[in-house]
Amino acid sequence: MSTDRFSRTARIASLLSALLIVLSIVACVALAVLGRPDERVTAVDVHDDAGVLDTVLVEEDIAALRTYEPVRVVVWARDGEYSDNINAETLEWARSRPQDGLLSPDGRYWADGLLLLTVSVEQNDGTGSGQVGTYFGEDVKVEPVSAQEDLQSHGYDDFRDRNWEDGVIAIADAAAGEMARPAWTRFGVTYGLPLGVAVLAGLNIAGIQVMRRRFQDADDRFTLATRDVHATVSATEFIVDHGFGGRVKNTAASVLRQYDETLDTRDAIAAAPVRTVTAANVGLWKRIHGVTRTAEDIEDSAGLVRRATALYMGEGNWEEVWTDEVEETASHLRDARDNSDIRRRIGGAAAADLTHFCDTALEQLEAVRARGVAGDGENISECLDEIARIREELTRRMGMIERVSAPANRSLARHVDKAIWQERRRRNRNARSITGFYDRTSFYSPRSFAVGYAVGAKRHRAAEQRKKMARSSGGSNTSFGSSGGGFRGAGSSSRF
Repeated sequence: MSTDRFSRTARIASLLSALLIVLSIVACVALAVLGRPDERVTAVDVHDDAGVLDTVLVEEDIAALRTYEPVRVVVWARDGEYSDNINAETLEWARSRPQDGLLSPDGRYWADGLLLLTVSVEQNDGTGSGQVGTYFGEDVKVEPVSAQEDLQSHGYDDFRDRNWEDGVIAIADAAAGEMARPAWTRFGVTYGLPLGVAVLAGLNIAGIQVMRRRFQDADDRFTLATRDVHATVSATEFIVDHGFGGRVKNTAASVLRQYDETLDTRDAIAAAPVRTVTAANVGLWKRIHGVTRTAEDIEDSAGLVRRATALYMGEGNWEEVWTDEVEETASHLRDARDNSDIRRRIGGAAAADLTHFCDTALEQLEAVRARGVAGDGENISECLDEIARIREELTRRMGMIERVSAPANRSLARHVDKAIWQERRRRNRNARSITGFYDRTSFYSPRSFAVGYAVGAKRHRAAEQRKKMARSSGGSNTSFGSSGGGFRGAGSSSRF
């Protein structure tokens, strides 16, 4: 069977996606291992002018850190005041120590490969307070400023607890994992990309299984709808070739063409190569949906052909078919005559004229009903033509009623027009009569006007209410001070 072949292909495609998931997990682990920093800190210099650090401990712990590029770490602890700009103070301190090589040769940047960490201690009893700054050489700088502040925040709690060494080491540790960090070692690449691929592969597996079930359902629906298709088409051989009889024969021929074309489509889907069976293959989804849609069309058209054949040949339940044929149009006429919403919108004179037309047409239908009971293909064809003319006139009158009743408000009119059109299409699609099958694209049922107008007005009110509600509804320091002299080095400070 075609579905068995497609199921095998779907299983292979799912296994390939499962393999991709495994490879993605392996890649994630490999990137995580290879993406660890492995360069040593080249030198650590600690200048404790505030007398709050264990310099040996700070030097040893920072020296043990690993970075992505060779980095020299300089720590400066100072006594400070609340009003200090420690960016400017740090720059001035660096300029006063040319022997330490903290600045670039032109003096406009921090020296390459440098991390300078400044702690300005303002209070060292009770809760510690002050400022902290991080400054970077151009080749290892961390940007933007928000990322620098995030590094500084790693030391806030220790500084407030007056654990000055721990705070400095925590900031240096955080900075070591960010300075000169290659893009491929970032979380989004190391974990996000492989896991994203794995998730997509998992979704693809789920999508393929849904696709397999949809194709199975489409094939079952098609098989059920076409099980007697050749017998149904052959039975129209003796129907008269003119009027509605000719239309029915054309419909039967169309059913046979759709059947043959859909067989080819179904076989092509079953033979789809493994590489094309993916949840992202929009074309394949459409072809599967097309099989389902065609099966529905064939089922609908074949039902019409069977009813028409019974009626024309006077066989089976033809009397029931004829009663339903006449009653469908009669119910539309009664709706037009009796519906209070329609009468209210068109006024007294127009309502009286519509009532007269409906009463006259209902009398004509009763005469048609009686003639049709006599049977005979020629007689049935004439009766169907007369019913069709009544439906055409009712459609013309309903179109006039819609134009006369159109709201003056443009927005309301758009909502009403759209709702009426949607209701007409929905109701016409459900028509069971032979005449209703052939005028689905044009017939205007009175109830669709009444229901559509009310729905459109309701949608307009909701839209206006939404418009009304919409109308009613709604840091770090990077300055190096006036003494910076055009200094452009990367760095910032924040308060803890």
